[in-house]
Amino acid sequence: METRQTIQLALLVFGMSIGVAAQNAQTPAETTPAPAMGQSAPVLNPENPPVTGLDEPGLDLHPASRSFISPALQASESADTNAENDLGTSSVSSVARVIGALDLQQFWPKSDLILEYLGGGAFYSSPSDVKQMEAFGLEAVTRWRTGQVTLRDAFSYLPDGSFELGFGGNPGLGIATSGGIGSGESGGGLPGTHVFGTGQFGAVGNIPRLTNTAILDAVQAINPVSAFTVAGGFSNAHFYDSADCTNNPLLVCLINSDQVTIEGGYSHLMNRHDQIGLVYAYQVFQFPQLTGGSLYVNVLNLRYSHSITGRMSFVVGAGPEYTELEQGGYASTWSLSARAQLRYKLNHASIVASYEKYTSSGSGFYAGSNVQAARLGYTRPLGRTWDLYADLGYSHNTPVQNTPGSDLGVSAFSSSYNEGSAGFILRKHLGREYDFFAAYHFSELGLDGIPGVEQRQVGTVGVEWHPRPTRIE
Repeated sequence: METRQTIQLALLVFGMSIGVAAQNAQTPAETTPAPAMGQSAPVLNPENPPVTGLDEPGLDLHPASRSFISPALQASESADTNAENDLGTSSVSSVARVIGALDLQQFWPKSDLILEYLGGGAFYSSPSDVKQMEAFGLEAVTRWRTGQVTLRDAFSYLPDGSFELGFGGNPGLGIATSGGIGSGESGGGLPGTHVFGTGQFGAVGNIPRLTNTAILDAVQAINPVSAFTVAGGFSNAHFYDSADCTNNPLLVCLINSDQVTIEGGYSHLMNRHDQIGLVYAYQVFQFPQLTGGSLYVNVLNLRYSHSITGRMSFVVGAGPEYTELEQGGYASTWSLSARAQLRYKLNHASIVASYEKYTSSGSGFYAGSNVQAARLGYTRPLGRTWDLYADLGYSHNTPVQNTPGSDLGVSAFSSSYNEGSAGFILRKHLGREYDFFAAYHFSELGLDGIPGVEQRQVGTVGVEWHPRPTRIE
Protein backbone atom coordinates (compact mmCIF):
# COMPACT_ATOMS: atom_id res chain seq x y z
CA MET A 1 0.00 0.00 0.00
CA GLU A 2 2.79 2.43 0.95
CA THR A 3 4.67 1.58 -2.27
CA ARG A 4 1.61 2.36 -4.36
CA GLN A 5 1.13 5.69 -2.59
CA THR A 6 4.78 6.59 -3.19
CA ILE A 7 4.45 5.72 -6.90
CA GLN A 8 1.34 7.88 -7.22
CA LEU A 9 3.07 10.85 -5.61
CA ALA A 10 6.15 10.32 -7.79
CA LEU A 11 3.91 10.44 -10.89
CA LEU A 12 2.53 13.78 -9.70
CA VAL A 13 6.06 15.20 -9.43
CA PHE A 14 6.94 13.76 -12.87
CA GLY A 15 3.92 15.49 -14.41
CA MET A 16 4.94 18.77 -12.81
CA SER A 17 8.44 18.38 -14.25
CA ILE A 18 7.03 17.91 -17.78
CA GLY A 19 5.13 21.18 -17.44
CA VAL A 20 8.31 22.98 -16.44
CA ALA A 21 10.22 21.49 -19.36
CA ALA A 22 7.54 22.78 -21.76
CA GLN A 23 7.74 26.23 -20.20
CA ASN A 24 11.53 26.23 -20.56
CA ALA A 25 11.19 25.40 -24.26
CA GLN A 26 9.08 28.52 -24.80
CA THR A 27 11.30 30.91 -22.82
CA PRO A 28 14.72 31.94 -24.15
CA ALA A 29 17.57 31.93 -21.68
CA GLU A 30 18.66 35.35 -20.42
CA THR A 31 21.87 36.21 -18.66
CA THR A 32 21.55 38.37 -15.56
CA PRO A 33 23.57 41.58 -15.95
CA ALA A 34 25.92 42.77 -13.24
CA PRO A 35 24.41 45.55 -11.11
CA ALA A 36 25.68 49.10 -11.19
CA MET A 37 27.50 50.47 -8.18
CA GLY A 38 25.09 50.99 -5.27
CA GLN A 39 22.37 48.68 -6.59
CA SER A 40 21.28 45.43 -4.98
CA ALA A 41 22.54 42.20 -6.51
CA PRO A 42 20.07 40.47 -8.89
CA VAL A 43 20.30 37.33 -6.73
CA LEU A 44 18.38 39.31 -4.08
CA ASN A 45 15.44 40.06 -6.42
CA PRO A 46 12.31 39.62 -4.24
CA GLU A 47 10.44 38.18 -7.25
CA ASN A 48 13.02 35.36 -7.48
CA PRO A 49 14.80 35.07 -4.11
CA PRO A 50 17.63 32.59 -3.38
CA VAL A 51 16.42 29.02 -3.82
CA THR A 52 17.96 27.96 -0.48
CA GLY A 53 16.24 30.77 1.46
CA LEU A 54 12.88 30.84 3.23
CA ASP A 55 11.08 33.24 0.86
CA GLU A 56 8.99 32.13 -2.13
CA PRO A 57 8.94 33.81 -5.56
CA GLY A 58 5.85 36.01 -5.93
CA LEU A 59 3.21 35.35 -8.58
CA ASP A 60 1.67 38.80 -8.26
CA LEU A 61 3.25 42.16 -8.98
CA HIS A 62 2.75 44.18 -5.80
CA PRO A 63 2.02 47.92 -5.75
CA ALA A 64 4.07 50.35 -3.71
CA SER A 65 3.98 49.37 -0.03
CA ARG A 66 2.09 51.60 2.39
CA SER A 67 2.13 51.73 6.18
CA PHE A 68 -1.21 51.19 7.89
CA ILE A 69 -3.22 49.79 10.78
CA SER A 70 -6.17 47.61 9.81
CA PRO A 71 -8.85 45.85 11.92
CA ALA A 72 -11.17 43.04 10.78
CA LEU A 73 -14.02 41.06 12.29
CA GLN A 74 -15.45 37.73 11.17
CA ALA A 75 -18.56 35.87 12.37
CA SER A 76 -19.60 32.46 11.09
CA GLU A 77 -21.94 29.55 11.75
CA SER A 78 -21.02 25.93 10.96
CA ALA A 79 -22.89 22.64 10.75
CA ASP A 80 -20.38 19.99 11.91
CA THR A 81 -20.88 16.21 11.61
CA ASN A 82 -18.22 15.45 14.24
CA ALA A 83 -17.66 18.48 16.45
CA GLU A 84 -16.06 16.28 19.14
CA ASN A 85 -13.49 15.09 16.55
CA ASP A 86 -13.81 11.46 17.72
CA LEU A 87 -13.17 8.13 16.00
CA GLY A 88 -16.18 6.36 14.50
CA THR A 89 -18.86 8.88 15.54
CA SER A 90 -21.25 11.09 13.57
CA SER A 91 -23.69 13.61 15.01
CA VAL A 92 -24.52 16.96 13.44
CA SER A 93 -24.14 19.97 15.71
CA SER A 94 -23.61 23.69 15.26
CA VAL A 95 -20.51 25.72 16.01
CA ALA A 96 -20.48 29.53 15.97
CA ARG A 97 -17.17 31.40 15.70
CA VAL A 98 -16.32 35.05 16.23
CA ILE A 99 -12.79 36.19 15.36
CA GLY A 100 -11.23 39.64 15.43
CA ALA A 101 -7.96 40.68 13.77
CA LEU A 102 -5.68 43.69 14.08
CA ASP A 103 -2.81 44.21 11.62
CA LEU A 104 0.06 46.67 11.62
CA GLN A 105 2.23 47.19 8.53
CA GLN A 106 5.07 49.71 8.81
CA PHE A 107 7.70 50.40 6.15
CA TRP A 108 10.92 52.39 6.34
CA PRO A 109 13.56 52.84 3.62
CA LYS A 110 15.54 49.74 4.68
CA SER A 111 13.26 47.95 7.14
CA ASP A 112 9.77 46.45 7.28
CA LEU A 113 7.64 45.49 10.28
CA ILE A 114 4.42 43.45 10.05
CA LEU A 115 2.44 42.45 13.14
CA GLU A 116 -0.83 40.57 13.38
CA TYR A 117 -3.08 39.42 16.22
CA LEU A 118 -6.16 37.23 15.88
CA GLY A 119 -8.41 36.28 18.77
CA GLY A 120 -11.88 34.93 19.33
CA GLY A 121 -13.97 32.03 20.46
CA ALA A 122 -15.80 28.95 19.21
CA PHE A 123 -19.27 28.31 20.66
CA TYR A 124 -20.33 24.63 20.53
CA SER A 125 -24.01 23.65 20.81
CA SER A 126 -23.63 19.97 21.74
CA PRO A 127 -22.22 19.61 24.25
CA SER A 128 -22.52 23.27 25.17
CA ASP A 129 -19.02 24.69 25.41
CA VAL A 130 -16.93 27.77 24.60
CA LYS A 131 -13.31 27.48 23.47
CA GLN A 132 -10.67 30.12 23.04
CA MET A 133 -8.70 30.72 19.81
CA GLU A 134 -5.68 32.99 19.53
CA ALA A 135 -2.82 33.59 17.10
CA PHE A 136 0.00 36.11 16.76
CA GLY A 137 2.40 36.74 13.89
CA LEU A 138 5.54 38.83 13.47
CA GLU A 139 7.77 39.52 10.49
CA ALA A 140 10.58 42.07 10.74
CA VAL A 141 13.07 42.66 7.90
CA THR A 142 16.22 44.78 7.73
CA ARG A 143 18.03 45.15 4.40
CA TRP A 144 21.40 46.41 3.24
CA ARG A 145 22.85 46.68 -0.27
CA THR A 146 23.95 43.04 -0.49
CA GLY A 147 21.72 41.24 1.96
CA GLN A 148 18.96 41.14 4.54
CA VAL A 149 18.02 39.59 7.87
CA THR A 150 14.48 38.55 8.82
CA LEU A 151 12.89 37.67 12.16
CA ARG A 152 9.66 35.64 11.97
CA ASP A 153 7.40 34.30 14.70
CA ALA A 154 4.03 32.53 14.63
CA PHE A 155 2.13 31.61 17.80
CA SER A 156 -1.26 29.91 18.06
CA TYR A 157 -3.56 28.42 20.69
CA LEU A 158 -6.38 26.37 19.14
CA PRO A 159 -9.06 24.02 20.51
CA ASP A 160 -8.03 21.18 18.15
CA GLY A 161 -5.75 20.49 15.20
CA SER A 162 -8.27 19.78 12.45
CA PHE A 163 -8.94 23.30 11.20
CA GLU A 164 -6.98 26.49 10.86
CA LEU A 165 -8.07 29.54 12.84
CA GLY A 166 -10.96 31.23 11.07
CA PHE A 167 -12.07 28.45 8.74
CA GLY A 168 -13.63 30.22 5.79
CA GLY A 169 -10.57 32.38 5.27
CA ASN A 170 -8.51 34.20 7.88
CA PRO A 171 -9.33 37.86 8.42
CA GLY A 172 -6.26 40.05 8.20
CA LEU A 173 -2.89 39.51 6.54
CA GLY A 174 -2.57 35.81 7.40
CA ILE A 175 1.01 35.86 8.79
CA ALA A 176 -0.23 34.58 12.17
CA THR A 177 -1.34 31.30 10.60
CA SER A 178 0.39 28.91 8.23
CA GLY A 179 -1.07 26.97 5.34
CA GLY A 180 -4.78 26.32 5.38
CA ILE A 181 -7.34 26.36 2.61
CA GLY A 182 -7.29 29.41 0.40
CA SER A 183 -4.06 30.84 1.79
CA GLY A 184 -1.57 29.45 -0.72
CA GLU A 185 1.70 27.71 0.09
CA SER A 186 4.02 28.96 2.79
CA GLY A 187 7.73 29.80 2.58
CA GLY A 188 10.78 28.03 1.26
CA GLY A 189 13.40 26.00 3.07
CA LEU A 190 13.84 22.25 3.26
CA PRO A 191 11.09 19.63 2.96
CA GLY A 192 8.52 20.04 5.72
CA THR A 193 5.75 22.54 6.40
CA HIS A 194 8.21 23.71 6.74
CA VAL A 195 11.44 22.48 8.27
CA PHE A 196 11.01 24.83 11.26
CA GLY A 197 7.29 24.25 11.76
CA THR A 198 5.41 21.82 13.97
CA GLY A 199 3.98 20.05 10.91
CA GLN A 200 0.59 19.07 12.35
CA PHE A 201 -1.21 16.41 10.30
CA GLY A 202 -4.48 15.18 11.80
CA ALA A 203 -6.05 15.29 15.24
CA VAL A 204 -8.30 13.16 17.45
CA GLY A 205 -10.49 14.70 20.15
CA ASN A 206 -10.92 18.34 21.03
CA ILE A 207 -7.54 18.67 22.70
CA PRO A 208 -6.31 22.28 22.96
CA ARG A 209 -2.81 22.80 21.59
CA LEU A 210 -0.28 25.59 21.85
CA THR A 211 2.35 25.95 19.13
CA ASN A 212 5.03 28.52 18.49
CA THR A 213 7.68 28.86 15.78
CA ALA A 214 10.46 31.48 15.81
CA ILE A 215 12.98 31.86 12.97
CA LEU A 216 15.92 34.17 12.34
CA ASP A 217 17.32 33.96 8.81
CA ALA A 218 19.79 35.96 6.75
CA VAL A 219 20.80 36.26 3.09
CA GLN A 220 24.17 37.64 1.96
CA ALA A 221 25.09 38.07 -1.71
CA ILE A 222 28.75 37.43 -2.51
CA ASN A 223 28.46 38.57 -6.14
CA PRO A 224 25.60 39.45 -8.53
CA VAL A 225 24.71 35.78 -9.13
CA SER A 226 25.57 33.97 -5.86
CA ALA A 227 24.43 34.19 -2.24
CA PHE A 228 24.78 32.42 1.09
CA THR A 229 21.73 31.80 3.29
CA VAL A 230 21.69 30.87 6.98
CA ALA A 231 18.78 30.31 9.36
CA GLY A 232 18.09 29.14 12.88
CA GLY A 233 14.73 28.31 14.39
CA PHE A 234 12.92 26.90 17.38
CA SER A 235 9.40 25.48 17.49
CA ASN A 236 7.35 23.63 20.05
CA ALA A 237 3.97 21.91 20.36
CA HIS A 238 2.20 21.44 23.69
CA PHE A 239 -1.02 19.43 23.98
CA TYR A 240 -3.46 19.93 26.87
CA ASP A 241 -4.84 16.38 27.09
CA SER A 242 -7.93 15.50 29.07
CA ALA A 243 -7.27 14.20 32.59
CA ASP A 244 -8.39 10.64 31.78
CA CYS A 245 -6.44 10.17 28.54
CA THR A 246 -4.23 7.51 30.12
CA ASN A 247 -7.27 5.36 30.95
CA ASN A 248 -8.87 5.27 27.51
CA PRO A 249 -7.01 3.79 24.50
CA LEU A 250 -9.01 6.03 22.16
CA LEU A 251 -7.83 9.10 24.10
CA VAL A 252 -4.12 8.35 23.93
CA CYS A 253 -2.01 11.12 25.44
CA LEU A 254 -0.51 13.23 22.68
CA ILE A 255 3.25 13.74 22.77
CA ASN A 256 4.71 17.21 23.36
CA SER A 257 7.75 18.17 21.31
CA ASP A 258 10.47 20.78 20.85
CA GLN A 259 12.42 21.25 17.63
CA VAL A 260 15.64 23.16 16.97
CA THR A 261 16.93 23.62 13.41
CA ILE A 262 20.06 25.23 12.01
CA GLU A 263 20.61 25.38 8.26
CA GLY A 264 22.92 26.94 5.72
CA GLY A 265 22.80 27.09 1.95
CA TYR A 266 24.42 28.39 -1.22
CA SER A 267 22.38 29.66 -4.22
CA HIS A 268 23.58 30.44 -7.73
CA LEU A 269 21.69 32.16 -10.55
CA MET A 270 22.28 30.29 -13.82
CA ASN A 271 20.27 32.91 -15.74
CA ARG A 272 17.35 35.21 -15.14
CA HIS A 273 14.90 32.34 -14.55
CA ASP A 274 16.95 29.40 -13.25
CA GLN A 275 18.75 28.77 -9.96
CA ILE A 276 20.58 25.89 -8.36
CA GLY A 277 21.46 25.55 -4.71
CA LEU A 278 22.78 23.27 -2.00
CA VAL A 279 21.41 23.39 1.55
CA TYR A 280 22.35 21.50 4.72
CA ALA A 281 20.36 21.38 7.96
CA TYR A 282 20.86 19.90 11.41
CA GLN A 283 17.72 19.24 13.45
CA VAL A 284 17.10 18.11 17.02
CA PHE A 285 13.66 16.82 18.02
CA GLN A 286 13.12 16.48 21.76
CA PHE A 287 10.28 14.58 23.44
CA PRO A 288 9.46 13.58 27.04
CA GLN A 289 12.04 10.92 27.96
CA LEU A 290 9.50 8.10 28.38
CA THR A 291 8.22 8.64 24.84
CA GLY A 292 11.54 8.37 23.04
CA GLY A 293 13.97 11.06 24.14
CA SER A 294 15.59 12.80 21.17
CA LEU A 295 16.07 12.51 17.41
CA TYR A 296 19.08 13.99 15.62
CA VAL A 297 18.57 14.58 11.89
CA ASN A 298 21.09 15.65 9.24
CA VAL A 299 19.63 16.68 5.86
CA LEU A 300 21.42 17.60 2.62
CA ASN A 301 19.38 18.76 -0.37
CA LEU A 302 20.34 19.73 -3.91
CA ARG A 303 17.84 22.32 -5.13
CA TYR A 304 16.73 23.66 -8.54
CA SER A 305 14.19 26.38 -9.29
CA HIS A 306 12.67 27.91 -12.40
CA SER A 307 10.73 31.14 -12.00
CA ILE A 308 8.96 33.54 -14.35
CA THR A 309 7.83 36.70 -12.55
CA GLY A 310 4.09 37.01 -12.27
CA ARG A 311 3.44 33.63 -13.91
CA MET A 312 5.20 30.55 -12.57
CA SER A 313 7.63 29.20 -10.00
CA PHE A 314 8.87 25.62 -9.80
CA VAL A 315 11.17 24.25 -7.09
CA VAL A 316 12.45 20.69 -6.80
CA GLY A 317 15.03 19.29 -4.40
CA ALA A 318 16.14 15.97 -2.99
CA GLY A 319 18.96 14.47 -0.97
CA PRO A 320 20.00 12.06 1.77
CA GLU A 321 18.78 12.23 5.35
CA TYR A 322 20.64 10.63 8.26
CA THR A 323 18.77 10.11 11.54
CA GLU A 324 20.10 9.08 14.95
CA LEU A 325 17.62 8.15 17.66
CA GLU A 326 17.65 7.39 21.35
CA GLN A 327 15.50 4.44 22.37
CA GLY A 328 17.19 2.47 25.13
CA GLY A 329 20.45 3.18 23.29
CA TYR A 330 21.41 4.63 19.93
CA ALA A 331 20.27 3.60 16.43
CA SER A 332 20.67 5.26 13.05
CA THR A 333 18.90 5.16 9.68
CA TRP A 334 19.37 6.57 6.18
CA SER A 335 16.41 7.83 4.13
CA LEU A 336 15.51 10.23 1.33
CA SER A 337 14.14 13.73 1.79
CA ALA A 338 12.50 15.44 -1.17
CA ARG A 339 10.38 18.42 -2.09
CA ALA A 340 8.70 19.52 -5.32
CA GLN A 341 6.39 22.51 -5.69
CA LEU A 342 4.74 24.11 -8.71
CA ARG A 343 2.95 27.45 -8.50
CA TYR A 344 1.38 28.60 -11.74
CA LYS A 345 -0.81 31.53 -12.74
CA LEU A 346 -2.87 31.19 -15.91
CA ASN A 347 -4.94 34.26 -16.77
CA HIS A 348 -6.84 34.87 -13.52
CA ALA A 349 -6.50 31.41 -11.95
CA SER A 350 -3.64 30.23 -9.72
CA ILE A 351 -2.60 26.63 -8.99
CA VAL A 352 -0.21 25.25 -6.39
CA ALA A 353 0.83 21.58 -6.32
CA SER A 354 3.39 20.16 -3.91
CA TYR A 355 4.91 16.90 -2.69
CA GLU A 356 7.24 16.49 0.30
CA LYS A 357 9.02 13.63 2.05
CA TYR A 358 10.72 14.41 5.36
CA THR A 359 10.92 13.79 9.11
CA SER A 360 8.54 15.71 11.38
CA SER A 361 7.92 15.95 15.12
CA GLY A 362 5.00 13.51 14.76
CA SER A 363 1.89 15.72 15.14
CA GLY A 364 1.52 14.54 18.74
CA PHE A 365 0.80 10.95 17.64
CA TYR A 366 4.41 9.77 17.30
CA ALA A 367 7.76 10.69 18.82
CA GLY A 368 9.01 11.60 15.36
CA SER A 369 7.34 10.70 12.08
CA ASN A 370 8.34 9.87 8.50
CA VAL A 371 5.97 11.94 6.39
CA GLN A 372 4.90 11.90 2.77
CA ALA A 373 2.51 14.76 2.00
CA ALA A 374 0.89 16.06 -1.20
CA ARG A 375 -1.29 19.09 -1.76
CA LEU A 376 -3.21 20.71 -4.63
CA GLY A 377 -4.72 24.18 -4.31
CA TYR A 378 -6.69 26.31 -6.78
CA THR A 379 -7.86 29.94 -6.64
CA ARG A 380 -9.87 31.90 -9.18
CA PRO A 381 -12.05 35.03 -9.26
CA LEU A 382 -15.56 34.36 -10.59
CA GLY A 383 -16.64 37.62 -12.09
CA ARG A 384 -15.96 40.97 -10.46
CA THR A 385 -17.16 40.20 -6.93
CA TRP A 386 -16.79 36.43 -6.41
CA ASP A 387 -13.67 34.42 -5.51
CA LEU A 388 -13.26 30.63 -5.38
CA TYR A 389 -10.65 28.75 -3.31
CA ALA A 390 -10.33 24.95 -3.46
CA ASP A 391 -7.87 22.63 -1.75
CA LEU A 392 -6.94 18.92 -1.63
CA GLY A 393 -4.44 17.40 0.81
CA TYR A 394 -3.13 13.96 1.75
CA SER A 395 -0.40 12.68 4.07
CA HIS A 396 0.99 9.25 5.03
CA ASN A 397 2.77 9.07 8.39
CA THR A 398 4.84 6.30 10.01
CA PRO A 399 6.69 6.45 13.37
CA VAL A 400 10.45 6.89 13.47
CA GLN A 401 10.56 5.01 16.78
CA ASN A 402 8.06 2.89 18.70
CA THR A 403 6.65 4.29 21.91
CA PRO A 404 7.24 1.85 24.81
CA GLY A 405 3.92 2.04 26.64
CA SER A 406 0.17 1.90 26.05
CA ASP A 407 -0.44 5.33 27.56
CA LEU A 408 2.41 7.24 25.97
CA GLY A 409 1.51 7.61 22.32
CA VAL A 410 -0.44 6.33 19.33
CA SER A 411 2.58 4.34 18.08
CA ALA A 412 1.93 1.83 20.89
CA PHE A 413 -1.20 0.85 18.91
CA SER A 414 -0.66 2.10 15.36
CA SER A 415 2.14 1.50 12.86
CA SER A 416 0.97 4.30 10.52
CA TYR A 417 -1.86 6.70 9.82
CA ASN A 418 -3.27 8.45 6.77
CA GLU A 419 -4.89 11.86 6.75
CA GLY A 420 -6.78 13.47 3.88
CA SER A 421 -8.85 16.59 3.36
CA ALA A 422 -10.76 18.48 0.67
CA GLY A 423 -12.67 21.72 0.71
CA PHE A 424 -13.62 24.99 -0.95
CA ILE A 425 -14.47 28.58 -0.03
CA LEU A 426 -16.73 30.82 -2.11
CA ARG A 427 -16.45 34.53 -1.27
CA LYS A 428 -18.71 37.39 -2.32
CA HIS A 429 -17.41 40.95 -1.93
CA LEU A 430 -20.17 43.24 -0.68
CA GLY A 431 -18.72 46.65 -1.38
CA ARG A 432 -15.28 47.58 -0.09
CA GLU A 433 -15.77 46.70 3.57
CA TYR A 434 -17.84 43.48 3.74
CA ASP A 435 -17.52 39.91 2.48
CA PHE A 436 -19.93 37.00 2.57
CA PHE A 437 -18.51 33.48 2.37
CA ALA A 438 -19.74 29.91 2.15
CA ALA A 439 -17.33 27.04 2.79
CA TYR A 440 -17.23 23.26 2.92
CA HIS A 441 -14.50 21.06 4.39
CA PHE A 442 -14.11 17.29 4.54
CA SER A 443 -11.39 15.49 6.50
CA GLU A 444 -10.68 11.85 7.31
CA LEU A 445 -8.08 10.29 9.58
CA GLY A 446 -7.43 6.55 9.81
CA LEU A 447 -5.03 5.05 12.35
CA ASP A 448 -3.74 1.60 11.36
CA GLY A 449 -4.43 -0.85 14.21
CA ILE A 450 -7.02 1.34 15.95
CA PRO A 451 -10.72 0.69 15.10
CA GLY A 452 -12.82 3.49 13.68
CA VAL A 453 -12.10 6.45 11.43
CA GLU A 454 -12.20 10.11 12.38
CA GLN A 455 -14.36 11.63 9.63
CA ARG A 456 -15.61 15.17 9.68
CA GLN A 457 -17.68 17.34 7.34
CA VAL A 458 -18.24 21.01 8.02
CA GLY A 459 -20.40 23.48 6.14
CA THR A 460 -19.93 27.14 7.06
CA VAL A 461 -21.51 30.49 6.19
CA GLY A 462 -20.26 33.78 7.51
CA VAL A 463 -19.63 37.49 7.06
CA GLU A 464 -16.47 39.54 7.42
CA TRP A 465 -16.00 43.23 8.05
CA HIS A 466 -12.71 44.85 7.04
CA PRO A 467 -12.83 48.66 7.03
CA ARG A 468 -10.38 50.69 5.02
CA PRO A 469 -6.88 50.64 6.54
CA THR A 470 -5.79 53.73 8.47
CA ARG A 471 -2.61 55.21 7.01
CA ILE A 472 0.14 55.86 9.56
CA GLU A 473 2.79 57.51 7.41
